[in-house]
Amino acid sequence: MKITILVVIICLSLLSGCSSRHQQLAELGFERAYLDGYQDGCYSRSVAGTTHQEGFRRDPERSITVNKYRRGWQDGFEHCYADDRDNYL
Repeated sequence: MKITILVVIICLSLLSGCSSRHQQLAELGFERAYLDGYQDGCYSRSVAGTTHQEGFRRDPERSITVNKYRRGWQDGFEHCYADDRDNYL
Protein backbone atom coordinates (compact mmCIF):
# COMPACT_ATOMS: atom_id res chain seq x y z
CA MET A 1 0.00 0.00 0.00
CA LYS A 2 2.77 2.44 0.92
CA ILE A 3 4.63 1.61 -2.29
CA THR A 4 1.53 2.35 -4.38
CA ILE A 5 1.07 5.72 -2.72
CA LEU A 6 4.75 6.51 -3.22
CA VAL A 7 4.56 5.62 -6.92
CA VAL A 8 1.50 7.85 -7.38
CA ILE A 9 3.21 10.78 -5.65
CA ILE A 10 6.34 10.37 -7.78
CA CYS A 11 4.31 10.18 -10.99
CA LEU A 12 2.35 13.31 -10.12
CA SER A 13 5.49 15.26 -9.28
CA LEU A 14 7.11 14.21 -12.55
CA LEU A 15 4.06 15.21 -14.53
CA SER A 16 3.93 18.60 -12.85
CA GLY A 17 7.55 19.18 -13.88
CA CYS A 18 6.69 18.41 -17.49
CA SER A 19 3.66 20.67 -17.49
CA SER A 20 5.59 23.65 -16.07
CA ARG A 21 8.25 23.30 -18.79
CA HIS A 22 5.48 22.89 -21.33
CA GLN A 23 3.96 26.19 -20.16
CA GLN A 24 7.33 27.95 -20.34
CA LEU A 25 7.89 26.72 -23.88
CA ALA A 26 4.40 27.83 -24.89
CA GLU A 27 5.07 31.31 -23.51
CA LEU A 28 8.29 31.44 -25.53
CA GLY A 29 6.26 30.88 -28.70
CA PHE A 30 6.95 27.26 -29.59
CA GLU A 31 4.40 25.79 -31.99
CA ARG A 32 1.68 23.32 -30.98
CA ALA A 33 3.31 20.37 -32.78
CA TYR A 34 6.59 20.87 -30.91
CA LEU A 35 4.78 21.30 -27.58
CA ASP A 36 2.74 18.12 -28.11
CA GLY A 37 5.89 16.18 -28.98
CA TYR A 38 7.77 17.61 -26.00
CA GLN A 39 4.99 16.65 -23.61
CA ASP A 40 4.74 13.12 -25.04
CA GLY A 41 8.52 12.65 -24.92
CA CYS A 42 8.75 13.90 -21.35
CA TYR A 43 5.92 11.63 -20.25
CA SER A 44 7.56 8.70 -22.00
CA ARG A 45 10.86 9.18 -20.20
CA SER A 46 9.62 10.20 -16.77
CA VAL A 47 6.45 8.17 -16.22
CA ALA A 48 6.37 5.29 -18.70
CA GLY A 49 10.13 4.84 -18.41
CA THR A 50 9.99 4.32 -14.65
CA THR A 51 6.70 2.50 -14.12
CA HIS A 52 6.85 0.14 -17.14
CA GLN A 53 3.07 -0.14 -16.93
CA GLU A 54 2.43 1.66 -20.19
CA GLY A 55 4.38 2.03 -23.37
CA PHE A 56 5.91 5.27 -24.53
CA ARG A 57 3.46 7.93 -25.59
CA ARG A 58 4.18 8.83 -29.19
CA ASP A 59 2.06 9.59 -32.24
CA PRO A 60 3.68 7.43 -34.95
CA GLU A 61 2.08 9.27 -37.87
CA ARG A 62 3.13 12.70 -36.60
CA SER A 63 6.61 11.36 -35.80
CA ILE A 64 7.06 10.53 -39.46
CA THR A 65 5.30 13.47 -41.11
CA VAL A 66 5.73 16.41 -38.71
CA ASN A 67 9.35 17.35 -38.08
CA LYS A 68 8.51 19.71 -35.19
CA TYR A 69 6.59 17.00 -33.33
CA ARG A 70 9.48 14.59 -33.78
CA ARG A 71 12.02 17.16 -32.59
CA GLY A 72 9.84 18.12 -29.61
CA TRP A 73 9.47 14.46 -28.62
CA GLN A 74 13.24 13.94 -28.73
CA ASP A 75 13.89 17.12 -26.74
CA GLY A 76 11.29 16.25 -24.10
CA PHE A 77 12.57 12.70 -23.81
CA GLU A 78 16.17 13.83 -23.31
CA HIS A 79 15.41 16.82 -21.09
CA CYS A 80 13.26 14.86 -18.67
CA TYR A 81 15.95 12.19 -18.45
CA ALA A 82 18.56 14.82 -17.61
CA ASP A 83 16.35 16.21 -14.83
CA ASP A 84 15.66 12.79 -13.34
CA ARG A 85 18.80 10.78 -14.13
CA ASP A 86 19.34 9.67 -10.52
CA ASN A 87 16.33 7.37 -10.92
CA TYR A 88 18.01 5.64 -13.86
CA LEU A 89 21.41 4.90 -12.35
